[in-house]
Amino acid sequence: MKNRERSRYFQAVARAFLSRRGAPFFLSAKDLDLILAWENLGIPLGVVREGIEKAFENLRDRQAGKVKVLSLSFCQRCVLRAFDQYRERKVGRKKRVEPREDKRKKIKAEVQKFLNHLPPELNYLGGVFLEARKKFSESRLDEDALEAMDEKIEELLLANCPEKERIRVRQESLIEKSTLNREELERVLKIKLVKILRDRYKVPYLSLFYY
Repeated sequence: MKNRERSRYFQAVARAFLSRRGAPFFLSAKDLDLILAWENLGIPLGVVREGIEKAFENLRDRQAGKVKVLSLSFCQRCVLRAFDQYRERKVGRKKRVEPREDKRKKIKAEVQKFLNHLPPELNYLGGVFLEARKKFSESRLDEDALEAMDEKIEELLLANCPEKERIRVRQESLIEKSTLNREELERVLKIKLVKILRDRYKVPYLSLFYY
């Protein structure tokens, strides 16, 4: 896997997990190793996210809302089960298709709400969300394009992040995760910064996966 694709895989898995787990907004070295293992097994990104979603659904079904999920390994069994099902579908079983119209309507409403109350300091996101609004009005929803736009939003958030915020998060991460190497630390910093900024300004996700 090329470096750019590997980075995209890592970031997408991290977003999927952290969006459900919540704080703390960083991954452990063990979590990083697990993502690498899934990558080496050839588990597609969509399958990993399906497994993560199922793991947290199971947690809710067991009424275990008070249980704090700390490690990505919590999702390991569901990810591997989803991978098995994926391989079965590839050899001829019919894939179950779930209705997505409700999700489309919900996200479209979130996009419009964000545009109506766009913070002046986030004006640089206006163009992306105007484009997203058009996408959600098209007859065929291009989910790959929406995911790419989510990545663009995060790139813009990082590029325009105030330096004081960047320094603060970096200092906290150096204390919390001093065992990480430089490359891993930079990944953690980016994930934490994006999560902080999305939460602070209520920046909606565009991918249906988050709804």
